[in-house]
Parts: sequence; structure tokens; C-alpha cells
Amino acid sequence: MFQLLNVHLIPSLTEGYEGELADVTVDGGRIQSISAPGTKRTNDQAIDCAGKTLLPGLFDLHMHLYFSTSDLASLVQKKQNENLFDAVKCAKLFLRRGYTTIRDLGNIHYIGTALRDAVNADIVPGPRILTAGRCLSPFAKGNDAFGDLYYEVNTNEEILKACRDECAKGVDFIKYMATGSVLNPSGVPGALITSREEIFALQKSVASLGMNAAVHCHGAEGIKYCAEAGIHTIEHASMIDGESTEIILENGGKSSIVPTLSPVGELYHAAEGSGHPKWLLDKIGEVYDHAQGIVKASRAGVLTGWGTDETYDFYESHPGYEFAVRSEIGYTNTEMLQQATINSAMILGMDDMLGTIKAGKTADLVLVDGDPEKDISCMMADPEAVFKNGKLCYTRGGDNERVR
Repeated sequence: MFQLLNVHLIPSLTEGYEGELADVTVDGGRIQSISAPGTKRTNDQAIDCAGKTLLPGLFDLHMHLYFSTSDLASLVQKKQNENLFDAVKCAKLFLRRGYTTIRDLGNIHYIGTALRDAVNADIVPGPRILTAGRCLSPFAKGNDAFGDLYYEVNTNEEILKACRDECAKGVDFIKYMATGSVLNPSGVPGALITSREEIFALQKSVASLGMNAAVHCHGAEGIKYCAEAGIHTIEHASMIDGESTEIILENGGKSSIVPTLSPVGELYHAAEGSGHPKWLLDKIGEVYDHAQGIVKASRAGVLTGWGTDETYDFYESHPGYEFAVRSEIGYTNTEMLQQATINSAMILGMDDMLGTIKAGKTADLVLVDGDPEKDISCMMADPEAVFKNGKLCYTRGGDNERVR
């Protein structure tokens, strides 16, 4: 048992307690109580947090553990063991940044399942991991730029077979490509590379296996088809419009969106000579210019989660950049904090135990120096401390600064 004393709490991320400051008691991996400062002090370990803000553990619903660099040519040349070690390093970084739950949206050699199992067995430190395997995709020009990442399927029967194959390999959900990829030199982000019939076949296939699908989809037409089919998460959703929003809402909110604005903002603001190829900079504006539609969809009631989709190199050097870009396109600080916690927990069906600070919930906790509701910049630095399942995973500063 230990206590975090004099913590500042965010009202919308706290349940069963209305004060601004509190003492939080943790025991057995769960939050035992939230009480007014000084009312339930114990003789166990206590840490005076001096008004720093305590948040629920963060979620990243769209990342890739093995994406060490945006240089695809060098990435696909790496050996399996190199990819695995990159993934271990990435998992440690995410935990250090306060992300206690992550979702890997596609990897090669099924390193996501291997690392997930290693983390669950306490062999290596890391967030809890939900992972896809290879990305199912119709034949599309430029798929080979990603090496063995894509599992190409072109009929309804092939989709079902591939879903069964991936399920047998131990993945947690299925990733599918519905529109062009920004990073694919030949990809047109808004253009469909599949059909409405195939998207419905995908949903039928995953449902038959008791699984969900996460569909890569930038363009409005593809988003509409995903919404009609009831696809669980629509990834990126860059060009979502009013029609797609209405379909999602009319369909009972079966679909959620997971924007990934960090790489979009990075490329949109990159100058020529930054090292990014001209073809990439030329087409990123089309994606960024539609970002207001994402904000409108969220405020209309579409459940919106948190994703970053960044490489390790950029994520390590630009902590919290997703907060900066979402702020830039108009999200409030409170909206962003909810997207990175309770919204994402709801999308994963984990909100009964994660996503808010509440007595009885799992003690995934992040202590930050500042009040992110007033100044989101405190989310753009390493937190003061990170707890997962009630265990201290990271402390900032001094000899103890390491991921455990």
C-alpha cells in the first residue's frame, strides 16, 4: 500500500470525488480510496505530490512498435531481431511518457504478439499491449514499399481466410487498409483501394471470430462505408464529413474514430530541405486541410480516441506533439485529455477498470508537473512518475530515472 498525497485532480477524469486536491491510496494494484488531504493518512509509504496533477494512465490506440524511423528503405532492410529490439525500446519509451495502454496497428514477424506476451509475463517492461499482426490490404501500387507488412487479400473469401489466419497467430484485432497511405509514395490518401462489399465482408469476418477491425481510412467515401458496416475503429478519419458523421451516430455509435495528427502536423510544418521527400510534403496539405472535420465530428458525438502513429525517432525528440497539433486544430485541453484517457478506454471496452481515477479501478496513474487543463504544455515533457497496475514504472530525475 502507498499514498499519493496532495494531488491535483481533473474533474472530468475523476469519479466519486469532487475536491480539487486529494490523497489517493493504492493497494493491491487498485485505487483503494480518494479522500480529502489529511483525512486517511496511513503508516505506509507516502509521497507528497505538492499539488502536481494526477491523471489516469494514457492510451495510444494507433502506433507501430517497430517503426523506429520514417526511412522505409532502411526499415524494411532490418532483420527480425533488430525489429524486435526496436519494439522493446519503443515500449519502454511509451511507458516513460505515461502511456500504460497501447494498440499496435501492424507489425512484421508478429513482434507485437511476442512483445505483448513478454510484457504480460514481466520479462520486459512496457505498457499493456493490444496488437494486430500484418495489415490486410487489397493489391495496391506501392504496397511493396513496406516490405512484409501487408497481407494482400482481394476477395471476400480471402478476407475471411486471412482474418482466421491472423486470429490463429494470436492477434487481438485485425488491421485493414481501405484507402491510400500517406507514407506510400504511390498512395492517394482520399482514394479507395477497396470496395463497400469488401468492407462489409471484413466486418462479417471479424464478427464471426469475436474480434474487431481497425480500418485505415483517410477519405470520406471509405469512412462512409466503414460507418455503414459498423467497423469498430476508423483510423485517421482525416476527411470525415457531415454525412459520415451522421451515419456513425444513426448506427448507434458502433464506429469510433482514432485521428493521428502528429505526423500530419510534423509534415505540414516541415520546410523544404527538411529531409522529407517532396512528394510527401506536396500531398500532406490535403490531409491537414480537412482536420476541422475531425473536430466537428467529435463535437457532434462521435467517440474519438487518441493515436499518434509516429516513429520512435520523432516521438523521442518531440514528446507530446500530438497534444500540440490537436490544440492547433481547435480541440480544448479538456477534450484532448479525455480522448487520451476515458474516451480511448471506452473504445477498447476497458472503461470499467481504466480511463478515470476512481476507487476500485486499476491504478494506472500518471503524475505531471502542472495543470494540463490550463496549460497543455506540461504534457509535452516526461511526467514526474508513472504507475501501472499499482507499481511504480518510472520516476523523473536523479539516479532513479529509469523505466522499471
